[in-house]
Amino acid sequence: MKDLLNDIGKKMPYTESEEYLDGLIDRATEQAVKQHVVTRSRRRWGVMVASAAAVALLLVSIGLTVMNNESQRPDVTLQTQSPIDEFLNSLTDEEVAQLPYIEIEEIPEY
Repeated sequence: MKDLLNDIGKKMPYTESEEYLDGLIDRATEQAVKQHVVTRSRRRWGVMVASAAAVALLLVSIGLTVMNNESQRPDVTLQTQSPIDEFLNSLTDEEVAQLPYIEIEEIPEY
């Protein structure tokens, strides 16, 4: 039986030439380099898009905040004059000049 196995031989049923193996290695290396370059450029593109989106979101939020603050400011306009304003507007120049010299002895409490 051992003689029978020695007669058959112990070589592989499929053989590849050295040129085929060198070509296969070269093609695999080129493909890996191309894939790395494409992956790297996609990653850069993704970072740029994410950065642009973040800046746009920041600008929109700042704009909305500013617009919201301006719309919440109360519109302060006096429609009528207070009694003090009416009194001060009715004074003459001479009476206005005497205002710092007026003394009030006692303020009544109610």
